[in-house]
This record gives sequence, C-alpha cells and structure tokens, in this order.
Amino acid sequence: MGKQPTRIPSSAALLAAASLAAAAGVFAAAAPGIRHPPTRAEQWHEIAAGVAAMPRTQARAGDVWFVGFASYGEQRVFRKEAELARRVFSARYDAGSRSLLLVNDVNDRRSYPLATYDNLRYAVRQIAKRMDLARDTLVLVLTSHGNDTDGIAITNGRLPEDALSPRDVRKILDESHIRWRVVVVSACYSGIFIPALKSDTTLVMTAADARHSSFGCDDTRDLTWFGEALLKDAMPHACSLDDAYRDMAAIIDRRETDAGEIHSNPRLFEGARMRDKLREIDAADGRACAAVRPPQGPPQGR
Repeated sequence: MGKQPTRIPSSAALLAAASLAAAAGVFAAAAPGIRHPPTRAEQWHEIAAGVAAMPRTQARAGDVWFVGFASYGEQRVFRKEAELARRVFSARYDAGSRSLLLVNDVNDRRSYPLATYDNLRYAVRQIAKRMDLARDTLVLVLTSHGNDTDGIAITNGRLPEDALSPRDVRKILDESHIRWRVVVVSACYSGIFIPALKSDTTLVMTAADARHSSFGCDDTRDLTWFGEALLKDAMPHACSLDDAYRDMAAIIDRRETDAGEIHSNPRLFEGARMRDKLREIDAADGRACAAVRPPQGPPQGR
C-alpha cells in the first residue's frame, strides 16, 4: 500500500510455503511473542477442530461464514484490519461463531493460524465441508501489501516469502465449490483481482484499481485508509454492501484529494445473482437502514 516498498516473490514460490500450513483453536490460548509456529500437523488438527465446532443454523437466507487473511507479518496494521473486519462482518451477518482469522505477525505466531496459501486453501476446504453449499455465503477479506503482477504479499520475518495471486484465490474457491462469495481485497493494485474472481454469484470489492496504490499502511495506524473508510465509517451505517462501497469510495476520494495523493480508485464488481442473494440476507435479518450517515470529511489520522 502507498509509498511502502513491497517485495512480492513470484507465485511460482507457492511450493516453498507448503511446510507452513495453518491452524486455529488453541492459538489464542498460547502465549504471544513465541516466534516459532506450531508444526503443520498441530496447525491442521486445530483448524479442522475449530471449523468442526462452528454451528450451522437454518437461517432463511443461509448462514454467512467469514475468513480473514492478513499476510504481511512485519506490520500489525494488517492484523488489526483483519480483526476489525471479523468483528464488523460478524456483527452484520451473525457470523461471529463461524469466523476464522489467518494472520502473519513476526511478534506472535501462535495467536492465529498463519496466513499462507496452504492454510487458506485448507481452511476454505474445511468450511466448505461444513457449510450448505447451495445456500450459505463465504466472506473472504484479504489485507496486505500488493503489486500489479503477483497479487498480495505473504511475509512473516524469516519464514519463506510467497504471494497470493488472483488465480490462486479463484482456484481455492472453485475447488471448494462454494457458490456464494464476497471477496474484499485491501491492498495496492488490488483491482487485478476482479477479472479473475468475477462471476454471477460473486461480489469483489478492492481498495484500488489495477494501476494504483492505496494508502494508510504505516505502523502508526490501526487501519489502512480503505479499511477505516469501509469498516469503521461506511458499513455500520449502510443498508447494503454496495451502499457501503459507495460511501467508502466517496470518503477515500475526499481524503486523497485533501492529501494531494493520486487517487486509488476503489473498485466493486457485483454479480447480479450475488446482489439478489445479499438483498435476501439483509431482508431475512430484518435489517433497517441507519439514520446516521458516515462522516462527510476525511477520517482523522491516528
């Protein structure tokens, strides 16, 4: 994200991360600050156990499941953004007990499963086995540095570096046979994810178009500019995700203009059937639109 040097290796490096596969459950109970992750066997056992404990309901419009992926371990802003995304989407769609975070943090490799390609693939596969594929919806939030070639960075100190590409994400979702998909990508050049992911049953929201940076990823912040505008300012007041997108994009545009930055141009693709599905979910929840609109001035820095 803007003005932060980012090195993302080629997607061919995916195999290098095979030994780092992810986990869930016990990590929150482990002491932070431990620099070595659990073994792959421990992590996969815990992620499977955690997903198996997620409740299934008979919600009229289907259940919503959440996965957050914060993959740049050298900066906690991405971890914090994924944690807030989990809270906001869980509150909106009653997904708190059906949510999972995959996080890279050089100072804490035990609180969450690691954010690796294999972990994400395994977690989505396990969730797909648990959910009703015909009715349920998966929300996937990706937050990291990005570039216009490889996708988003996967780094975690001295552990092997990798990248998560748009084709990787499409492969993971297609293999899972999950039909209803909401994918939010908070990264520079994240618009490159739209062509690969778009379908009639998918919503893709990105922090930038395919040619520009996004901003606000420095270590003095809790959220990127995109994350703050979407998760803190727009979603609590919006009647729908496309409304939240429009409010977020307006906030970002004003903030970048005031800061003299080149506009990031957040993007939204919403398949027609996905739009109808999200309306069905909102209607089933009896959600009323909030009377208070998001702030009209740019958000304050931290």
